[in-house]
Amino acid sequence: MKVTLKRPKSKYYEGSKCKIYVNGQQVATLQETQSQEIEVNSQSVSIKAKIDWASSKKTDLEVSEGDVIEFIPNTLFSKMAIILPSFIVILFILAKNLEQPVLKWLFGTLLAIDILQIIYLLISSKWIKIDIKKHYV
Repeated sequence: MKVTLKRPKSKYYEGSKCKIYVNGQQVATLQETQSQEIEVNSQSVSIKAKIDWASSKKTDLEVSEGDVIEFIPNTLFSKMAIILPSFIVILFILAKNLEQPVLKWLFGTLLAIDILQIIYLLISSKWIKIDIKKHYV
């Protein structure tokens, strides 16, 4: 059965290629706004996408003839990855220069939480969302 893989236009990862893996094997490489039809052997497929260092979770889908599977960068995580490092710099400067131990401790704790959030963002596989559009006959 044939399904269509689609990478819609987005603000993030414009020039990067999106590699699509079905059942552990690479089946397509999509540029932005590109679609590709592929043949799948069963209705149940395991699918994953990678763009540069970002990836999606491995997702198990039930597909049927004519379905369209879209790969959309998650803008929440992309925006957070840009904003969080700026907070680290601000918190580091505040924590280092404060004279009162309570405020130093507070900003140091916020700095540690911020660093943990960035580590979570980098190791989580939620950068790309996989969305299926069912084709009903």
